[in-house]
Amino acid sequence: MASTKKLTPKELQEAEERLRTMLQIVSGDIDQLEEEALGEDNPIADTTGEAGTDSFSMEMNLELLERDENTLREIYEALDRIKDGTYGICEGCECMIGKERLKAMPHTRNCIDCQRKAEQGLL
Repeated sequence: MASTKKLTPKELQEAEERLRTMLQIVSGDIDQLEEEALGEDNPIADTTGEAGTDSFSMEMNLELLERDENTLREIYEALDRIKDGTYGICEGCECMIGKERLKAMPHTRNCIDCQRKAEQGLL
């Protein structure tokens, strides 16, 4: 359920700190995944049967890389929302997003109800 109380300056600062920590973690993950998926230190094995495993591993790393790049974009957008004063406001219903949801997912842009609707294609 969406909250009606705006975030305090302290809560906004805490959210920004969580987002910046996430930014560092996700950026590090991206660097590592890029190195593993695209690096030259990952030769494809020839006839030992490891070629399929290496191919699967590369594909998995590329999928994780794409997910992390999307998360990184969402983090930057959340930091922008803090700056422009719209952080914590649901983009679907324009109500305040619950504080617990923001703590668990500081880069979220929707309240839980609108997120469910979006995932079902209703929003």
